Amino acid sequence: MELIRVLFVDDEPGIRITMPHILRRHGLSVRAVGTVNHALAEIASAKFNVLISDLNIGHPTGGLIVVNAMRRTQPNCVTLILTGYPMLDVELDAIRCQVDGCLIKPAKIPSLMSLIREKLQQCNSGGSGFTKRTA
Repeated sequence: MELIRVLFVDDEPGIRITMPHILRRHGLSVRAVGTVNHALAEIASAKFNVLISDLNIGHPTGGLIVVNAMRRTQPNCVTLILTGYPMLDVELDAIRCQVDGCLIKPAKIPSLMSLIREKLQQCNSGGSGFTKRTA
């Protein structure tokens, strides 16, 4: 089975240290960065299967900039947004940006891992669809 490569983007240092460690314990290869510019550099230089990005990186929709860049350069990558401030208009923007799912912080790890597996399976079978998870 191919190693699942994840780009994790969050500007909060504690989350940026903790979440990748947890994801690695679940068998994922994780690269973590804390700014939009660092995320854009990673997207340009490496291939990823999954992007997990905080919505508010530097400004209220910085995560959508990262998602758009990933969609342009790696269209088969599963894109997930994490947010501590769920708002309907942001979710609509996320759908328009072709985000595969939105999770509300603090995300429960079983829900996150389930969503990753579900979206990777859909991607491999040609399906798609936005998923919102609150837990």
